[in-house]
Amino acid sequence: MMDNGVQWDIFLTIIASEYKLTTAEKEFFSIRFKNENWEKNDGDISRIVMGNDNQEQAYRKRKKNVYAKFKGIINHDGKDKFPILLQWLKQEYQNRHFPQQITKPLQEFEGKVSNPFIPLNGIIEHPWLFFNREGEINSIFEVLNSGSSVAIIGEGGVGKSSLLKAIAQRARQYLEKPRKSIYIDLQHIQSDDDFYTALCEEVGIEFCRGYQLQKNLKLHRILLLLDVVESLSYDWFTNQLRSQLRGLAIDSGPPLRLVIAASKSLDILFPDSGDKTSPFENICLEQPLKSWNEKTIRSFIEARLQADFLKLEYQGIKFGEDEILQIIESSKGYPGKVMRGCYELFKSKS
Repeated sequence: MMDNGVQWDIFLTIIASEYKLTTAEKEFFSIRFKNENWEKNDGDISRIVMGNDNQEQAYRKRKKNVYAKFKGIINHDGKDKFPILLQWLKQEYQNRHFPQQITKPLQEFEGKVSNPFIPLNGIIEHPWLFFNREGEINSIFEVLNSGSSVAIIGEGGVGKSSLLKAIAQRARQYLEKPRKSIYIDLQHIQSDDDFYTALCEEVGIEFCRGYQLQKNLKLHRILLLLDVVESLSYDWFTNQLRSQLRGLAIDSGPPLRLVIAASKSLDILFPDSGDKTSPFENICLEQPLKSWNEKTIRSFIEARLQADFLKLEYQGIKFGEDEILQIIESSKGYPGKVMRGCYELFKSKS
């Protein structure tokens, strides 16, 4: 997919927004790392960016400022910053282009979408459309790499499912020891057999449970992402299933690492007392997920209103300050509500 210039350009736009490049810095970044410019020297790039040969000092300052934004990737003061950053960008591009998305390239959006505030179904499955949460993602993988599992705790509509999808998509890059990502939405599971069927199918083994499942999974390394985990408290999930799930996650050299999403703290969902076996006690470290703050909402709106987002033309549509404040207030920072409010406002202006 690396030869698809359109997708690469969109990827550069997303990275520029994520790393909070200024308008001038974005211009340098998008030109310097454009496919066709990889082999050009600084003199050539300077003339493209600055327009003449008398702006060398201004060009060098702009270049320095851009590389400074990627100091966590370029971790030295020497030369060769361009090839180091380019190599990282290529790897990041491949990592974000999750295999299941290859059959749904971004061309599906081009010429068909006249509104940049998509999707409206609540879950961001396409990695190109995922926004923010870099801090939470880094924290989650730090915990996973330390040997623990993670519980993402947040109210409904705050973006837990989208974050789980993003974790699955980035696992190949961020995990120090590779694992296969498997996502299961427990809302659609209504019995123990349902769960074992879904898990075994995703792993690629024959249906099994109990000791046979434990034996078969020893040949695999799985990152199991469970959505709406409060469903495990329902009566149709037996104590045996909860106990096995726990055992697989704490076994020596565990075949499973867990990332689970729930609307309430695990202590509330699975109290120690009573007849509901707590499958996650002392296994999962909780990662709170809060709604977007005002700064994030403003950054999201700015990024989506860029004329080159998904290579669509928006004819200079802008949101007024009062309109942005209304979205901030009415959405309470819930990403889905922000998206819907922006979508309707954009639609009214187009």
